[in-house]
Amino acid sequence: MSRAGDPALPEPRPQRTVETDDDHQHRKESHPLMRSTSPAIWKAGAVLAALMLSTALTACQPQASAASTTPPTSAPTPTAQASAPASGSPGSSSNSTGSPDGSQSDAPQGLESFYSQTIDWEDCSDGTSPFQCGTVTVPLDYEHPDGRTITIAVRKLPAPDGDAEHGSLFINPGGPGASGVAMMQVMAPMFTEELRGAYDIIGFDPRGVGQSTPITCWTNDEIKQHLANPSDDAGPTDPLKGVTYKNVPAQDKIDRGAANAARCAQHSQVPELLDHVGTRDVARDLDILRATNSNTKLNYLGVSYGTRIGAIYADLFPGHVGRVVLDSAVDPSKREIDSITETVAFKEGVLRQYVEHCQAQDGCPLTGSTDEAVAQLAAFVDGLDKNPLTAPDSDATINTQDAAAIIQQHAVAQPNWDALTAMLTPAMTNHDGTLMVKAKQNSSNLSPETTVEEVVSQANEQIMLAAVICNDNPDTDSTASDWDAQTAAEKKSYPFFGGTSSAMDAYCRGWGHQGKTPPQEIRAKGSDPILVVGITGDVQTLYSWAQSLAGQLDNGHLFTIKGYGHGGAIGSCATAATIGFLVNGAVPAEGATCTAEPRQAAGGAEG
Repeated sequence: MSRAGDPALPEPRPQRTVETDDDHQHRKESHPLMRSTSPAIWKAGAVLAALMLSTALTACQPQASAASTTPPTSAPTPTAQASAPASGSPGSSSNSTGSPDGSQSDAPQGLESFYSQTIDWEDCSDGTSPFQCGTVTVPLDYEHPDGRTITIAVRKLPAPDGDAEHGSLFINPGGPGASGVAMMQVMAPMFTEELRGAYDIIGFDPRGVGQSTPITCWTNDEIKQHLANPSDDAGPTDPLKGVTYKNVPAQDKIDRGAANAARCAQHSQVPELLDHVGTRDVARDLDILRATNSNTKLNYLGVSYGTRIGAIYADLFPGHVGRVVLDSAVDPSKREIDSITETVAFKEGVLRQYVEHCQAQDGCPLTGSTDEAVAQLAAFVDGLDKNPLTAPDSDATINTQDAAAIIQQHAVAQPNWDALTAMLTPAMTNHDGTLMVKAKQNSSNLSPETTVEEVVSQANEQIMLAAVICNDNPDTDSTASDWDAQTAAEKKSYPFFGGTSSAMDAYCRGWGHQGKTPPQEIRAKGSDPILVVGITGDVQTLYSWAQSLAGQLDNGHLFTIKGYGHGGAIGSCATAATIGFLVNGAVPAEGATCTAEPRQAAGGAEG
């Protein structure tokens, strides 16, 4: 098991007072996982981290860059300690291409027909070249493989010379709910010539997502009607409305889950799918994808939630593990509520350090002790739904959700503390939202969807994010009053970000489609080396989780990026190590680290 101790964060660098349009454009386009052909895909995985906030902020979306801003000196590092790793030898050759019919021999009993099918690769319907598209048939319920089936959509970027030395490399951008098919096109520029030559690179839509057999909860006519007559009620543009709010009673969240489940069961072509979208099912689908592409072993790059897929796959099929990279890892051994609680505490700690920095400067609008100042900031933001910020010469406003998103971005995710103070000072002293409105307008993840296609994609992503979480976490014996008491205690300890840790437990109670297998440690005993990449200042998937996963795996190896952001295996200072591992099987040295330079891309998706 390979781990590294907590490295020091980089030294601070001067921060811009106000982000320019050029700054924003660079930040937005610094990593393909942050870009897409539609705003809805740009927001892939946007809700998971929302559950870690004190407001409706949807923040488990791609961050601007993994370390495009160097962290302040005082920014806290994760406290989890890691033991020294064992020396890792390079993995066995991952020339994992098998004979066209060789995959059937390793098919689990009863699944032979699924493992032996042939993918009919064709030009993609959107006309994008050189991509090829296809579908694979998988069982709806692996306990009853002779029953109903569903389809998994795949998109392939073939090796330029038609001879992929190492077979296929499967990718997943996170979420859960993000489309690997849609992301393939925007990720392609990140793939180096060396990587392209070694692999056919394949993205897939997990079951329930995108072009795979989907879970559908609104008709197109309902979406058109909603766009024509928007309302404040939860609808296709915000199907988890209220669930992520800190001041909404648990019973309302239960009711939202029940209402969504009823709609999805009514409109989905395969309503039984609601019970079969957990990560273990996705991992089993992935093994069929491996086999149907004639690979004896799985080569895989997963980001954020994609690391959960990869880790569970490795635990289920350790003998089929090829070269696997888990980037910005979740810890599959943790319950959802525990992960969110840890994230809330981490982000509140960084926010407190921003407050102390602000109060040391002239003109800071936050007064009193650190505790008082944080409470003051939380109260100001909470009040913006009733009294939004406005700006001269603009119809745009800043509500609670908008302000929380902007504060999280500038205080915690990509620290730019002076710019945040410049925005908060007029907002809190004169109720002038000019600079915050500009920040909102420069952030596409805060812009509303405007087309049926965008709304369909966004609704599916949010619904699927929650559905997968519910399927992965068995129900508890907690009551609505238990959850309300926990929320109150958490808000007292963490006034800004606290109050949402139990949100998904309550929602899933109403949703009703929950798994039976509790979270557990991942060993993948006997697997080839698995590379885990973690970023020290990642606020979406904490660095301590990458440490934990690398330590759980019998053959895990941790590579550390010192910086901020989410998703950094490719497109950052870690690129060489990642490519070296995927192409040559070179396991990074024990305790290997790199420091992401300012403006160096390492953005990502999940959630």
